Amino acid sequence: MEIVEIKQTRREFFKFSALGLSAVVATPSLIAGDAHPTMSVYGGYIKNRIGSLAKLKKAGELDFSYPDENALCKAVYVNNEVKAYSIICTHKGCPTVYNKEKTMFECPCHFTKYDARKDGQMVIGHATGALPRVLLEISGDDIFAIGVDGLIFGRINNNVG
Repeated sequence: MEIVEIKQTRREFFKFSALGLSAVVATPSLIAGDAHPTMSVYGGYIKNRIGSLAKLKKAGELDFSYPDENALCKAVYVNNEVKAYSIICTHKGCPTVYNKEKTMFECPCHFTKYDARKDGQMVIGHATGALPRVLLEISGDDIFAIGVDGLIFGRINNNVG
């Protein structure tokens, strides 16, 4: 058996590496397409009416479940904006409590706090990520949940409770 040594220049090596990397980076976008640019990678969500804009503005908060009856969520009206989140803490899965005065979701189990004004960003505590954001569509006075950006604690897929 004869061993053949192949000589490759530095330029050839980098050209081949760049082509391979380009293929790896481009493949997911080619497969996924641009059908739902605002949806989470988990997709498959159903549009669901969650309440009235007028009632939300008056109360400041609105409880609902999305994408299924086991997924506790809350819509809040802060800084003249409607925002909605899963209320399940991303640390250990405890339900958070909304503090309207501080516009914070607070976890009573391990004291993590999330800022409702800043897309549910974790401010302090043990969690390592933000609360999953519920994507909304507002049509007239109706508020619809249309997807979830982020993974709800304890799930491998938001649509599989």
